Amino acid sequence: MTTTRPDMPMPKPRPHHPASHWQSTRRLTLGLLLVWFVLTFGVIFFARELSGMRWFGWPLSFYMAAQGLALAYLLIVAVYTWQMRKIDRRQQDRPQDRKSQ
Repeated sequence: MTTTRPDMPMPKPRPHHPASHWQSTRRLTLGLLLVWFVLTFGVIFFARELSGMRWFGWPLSFYMAAQGLALAYLLIVAVYTWQMRKIDRRQQDRPQDRKSQ
């Protein structure tokens, strides 16, 4: 028999995630993967054209390969974190419709 101490809080039950939560998560993930692919492929594919443009005195293709894409990837991770937090909060605010066991 398990007893609980009054000074210890009960663990919260795991939230029930309906299909809309996973649909939003998949849509966000696929969208950001598309952005990642377009950025990566675009810089590599158009490197010659980008080398004609200058960014702080350096060819744009060199800047994007050296620093720009790393900053873009960091921005993708930040957007993913921010949007997932919003999706999770929206899910927690919805009433839980659980069937009795």
